[in-house]
Amino acid sequence: MSQEQERAGASEEPEARPGRRLRSWPENWLRAVAELGSATPERRAQVLREIDEGSQPTAVYYVLLGLSELIAGFALIIDSDATLIGANVVAPLMTPIFGVALGLMRGDLPLLRKGLQAEFGGAAFGVGLCFLLGLMPFMGEPSAALLAQTRPTLIDLFVAALAGFAGVLAMIDERISPALPGVAIATALNPPIAAIGLCLACGAYEGAWGAFLLFTANVLAILAVASLLFLVAGFVTRAEIGSMRGLARRFAAAAIGLLLVTGLLTNTLVGLVRNLRTERAIHTVLDEALSHEPNTALVSLEFNRGAEVVDVLSTVRTPHVIDPQSVKAIQDRLSEELGEPVRLFMRCAVTKDVSATGSVNVRPYLSLDGKVTEAPLAPAMRMLQQAEQVAREVAATRADLSLSDIDLVQLPNGLVFVISIESPRQPTAEDVSRFEGLLRQRLGDPTVRVVVRKALTTDITSKGRILLGDAHFGAASPEAAARGTEVESSVRQGIEALPGTFVAAIDAVARDGGWTVRAEVVGARLPTPAEVAAIEARSAAALGQPVTVSLWARAELQVTAAGYERLGERPN
Repeated sequence: MSQEQERAGASEEPEARPGRRLRSWPENWLRAVAELGSATPERRAQVLREIDEGSQPTAVYYVLLGLSELIAGFALIIDSDATLIGANVVAPLMTPIFGVALGLMRGDLPLLRKGLQAEFGGAAFGVGLCFLLGLMPFMGEPSAALLAQTRPTLIDLFVAALAGFAGVLAMIDERISPALPGVAIATALNPPIAAIGLCLACGAYEGAWGAFLLFTANVLAILAVASLLFLVAGFVTRAEIGSMRGLARRFAAAAIGLLLVTGLLTNTLVGLVRNLRTERAIHTVLDEALSHEPNTALVSLEFNRGAEVVDVLSTVRTPHVIDPQSVKAIQDRLSEELGEPVRLFMRCAVTKDVSATGSVNVRPYLSLDGKVTEAPLAPAMRMLQQAEQVAREVAATRADLSLSDIDLVQLPNGLVFVISIESPRQPTAEDVSRFEGLLRQRLGDPTVRVVVRKALTTDITSKGRILLGDAHFGAASPEAAARGTEVESSVRQGIEALPGTFVAAIDAVARDGGWTVRAEVVGARLPTPAEVAAIEARSAAALGQPVTVSLWARAELQVTAAGYERLGERPN
């Protein structure tokens, strides 16, 4: 075999050879760490030069850092993740940490001094800029991104350590150096600095302390991982390390700080886990309780655990305000579930969810996969949903009827549906009986009963109350309109000639070669059919056309010593 063939065979990928075992991911990690020491002297010199240059607190460094912090500050104010990613890419804060790590490991005081000045001097500069930004009239309610920077946990420390590992690999191995922007995004060193300034400007000192803790955790975690990997990669010689006592003395402050931060974040993580369990329990109780409320869904939940009681603020979408007794029952269930006193506040946002079928008693949610799903309904609420559909189908066939709401009352002897409608007509017992039969057939429950709650409505235009629609909205010519007014005047005179009778509204429409007149009258008594027939005859004779009159009459007058008056008139 020739030398060229041997070299070609050696260059083949090991995984491509038959019978070759694929390495597991732990083996690949160990191989990657082992390959750190294979960097050439030229590459080591180049990396050391880049770290030294990147740790210089130059004017360009501060300008770049200031720009990145202002971008991060605006991103936290407007709650823009995309803008925050851009700020992390621009931030030059990673390299000075590498400089501090090498300075401590090698005992290089000039490099250590430059790295500390660049990192913490730049951080102070960024805090100052964002403090000024927070004083400007841009700040509103704290965004979710800003709040996230003020609540660090042990998980953030782990993320920083992993990002530091990736950063050192990308710095040392020129094959993966293009990954450095991604590492900068992962570490997110500058958002906590921006959050510190914004919180201080708002007087939120606890939030500023949380953001400072997050920044410190990121720096110390990256510092520890970078120091270890630089040692493994051979960037530090035995002579440069010196004695172990000296090395321990140099790292004492960083080690103590890392331990303190780890303890604080561990405590925060424990509290976070406890809060997550509490929130899950509250969600479960509220969601189960609200499943018995028509068209009601939980929108958001906030709670605060005080010294003696857990305050819970829940925002719900509902077609009606939830009554205090129901809130008290849910509050008692929460106290029982959590094992501690609970004070529940329910903020009701009154809404209606309408689908193409007309049913509004669903509980729609947007799931994590982006699809609209419906939360489970209690059996009674599912029946209410079906009854709503039947009621809307019937209302769609009646132009004079509007469905306002439908509610369900559970009585010991069965279900009662209370249907609220608006109509100028009074529904009859026969109307209610027909709808009740239809509802029983649709639900398959012969015990269902219906109560119709009617709100009397009156439709009025500039002409008066609408009795005949064509008299108000018909396309009549000026001559026909004038003739209609003449007919109405003639019939009005005939009606008001009756003792103690007044016309409240009157409409006349030309039909079948004559006139149809409808009037609303009030009086001390109801007109008789003979009196209505006489009015028709006199008006027809005066107008020369047939006239048909129908009266909506009611006995409703104001009686004084002077005589009869329409209700609402002022006495003379």
